[in-house]
Amino acid sequence: MDADLRGLFLESMSRVASAVTVVTTDGDAGRFGVTVSSMTSVSADTSRPSLLVSIHHLSPAGEAIRKNKRFCANVLSGNQSFVSDLFSGRLKHLADDRFSAIGWHSSETGSPVIDGAIASLDCELKTALLWGTHFILIGEVERIELSRQRSPLVYANRGYRRAIPIAPDDDQPHSPESQLRVGFFITLGPEFVPPLVAEFAGKTPGVDIRLLEADHDDLIEQMRAGKIEAAVTFGSVEEPELDSELLCAPAPHVLLSADHPLAAKSSLRLADIADLPMILLDYPSVRAAIAALFKRNEMKPVVRLQSPSFAMVRGLVAQGLGYSIVPQKPQNRTGPDGREIRAVPLDEEFPEGAVIAVMQKPDDQSRLARDFIEKCRMSFKRA
Repeated sequence: MDADLRGLFLESMSRVASAVTVVTTDGDAGRFGVTVSSMTSVSADTSRPSLLVSIHHLSPAGEAIRKNKRFCANVLSGNQSFVSDLFSGRLKHLADDRFSAIGWHSSETGSPVIDGAIASLDCELKTALLWGTHFILIGEVERIELSRQRSPLVYANRGYRRAIPIAPDDDQPHSPESQLRVGFFITLGPEFVPPLVAEFAGKTPGVDIRLLEADHDDLIEQMRAGKIEAAVTFGSVEEPELDSELLCAPAPHVLLSADHPLAAKSSLRLADIADLPMILLDYPSVRAAIAALFKRNEMKPVVRLQSPSFAMVRGLVAQGLGYSIVPQKPQNRTGPDGREIRAVPLDEEFPEGAVIAVMQKPDDQSRLARDFIEKCRMSFKRA
């Protein structure tokens, strides 16, 4: 095979967004599960609906499915990246009994159904075709379970994403003179946005302000699409069609419970905490930033728990279940239950923790966007 063509193909497929599915099976061949991104419908208009999954030919789950003649395609919800990592084999310490680490139940046919999946489609295997390194498995759907969750976990650009709902008025004309659309990184919003918006709205009472909270890459995509005019986020931006500027230099801190042995330290180095359990804010840009920080120091984090909710991360830290790293000194130093959290400066280079403003090129900026960015500059300067 042409190595260059193969490399380009893999890079192309990495950019294709897909729902994350854990395919499970149980029966005489045993109980297994495996994470896949290649699950798709085949037909809804046959005697029973059918779907297709693709599984590597060396996967124990694939072999068990062929012998059990059954599988269940569990489409994961946006908060189930842990389940994806578990069944992809990334969490080696839980590899012996993955099902004991999650909530699940058996369907009427005996197939494992993962609790909280947005949809679980229980299938009878009808066809197994080996193509290259993968088995193409086609099953006929017999039973379907839907949960209250509706937003799927998405995989693209070698990281997890979440679906961003389309605003109901996106088809309405946007007036740059009377409407401002801005975005903020998910953790910056609660601490930084309310007073800033209150000040801006007080001086421009006739302006309709629309806010978007999202991960870094999602914000940049929304900027490219023209859905927002400015964004405040972490890290850096290398987009020729956008401008960016530094609002606040990195000031990384380690979050610890108040009674942690290291909580009284005046500062910490990464070596002081690298072997301790970490609680990770589960967003692609945060994962990448933490990975870069540890790689520079030739270390690896020991991620014990992860959550897409910063309130949850603070709560877990406050309970003494591990530490977390934040790019700036936090204003809120309590968990949701009021338990105290200590923020100790981290004495390491962490360029990914810089707060930046992202905006259109000067000729494309609206007056309101320019005024808002100036308010951001002044706000961070005062802070």
